[in-house]
Amino acid sequence: MTSTDDQEAARRRLAELSAAYTDAEDALDAAREALNAGIVEVLTARSLGPSEVSRLVPYERQHVGRIAKAGGVPPLRERTVVSAKPPTSPPPT
Repeated sequence: MTSTDDQEAARRRLAELSAAYTDAEDALDAAREALNAGIVEVLTARSLGPSEVSRLVPYERQHVGRIAKAGGVPPLRERTVVSAKPPTSPPPT
């Protein structure tokens, strides 16, 4: 049987470790948000292209593209592929 002191020490230890874990998660979230904002800033200014940004950050190119799109970065070039279906006209009234 464990003593009450051992149980209390175990609770304190786990509470300390949980607090440290939560602090680390918060720091990671803040760093991720700052990095994402930096990516949007660089791509908006056209200082670097998406491929170069991808080589410098810990994200794959597709994820950099998603971050850019979510941040409102305009595409480098217009889409060249159009839908195979022509737009439908409204039904006659």
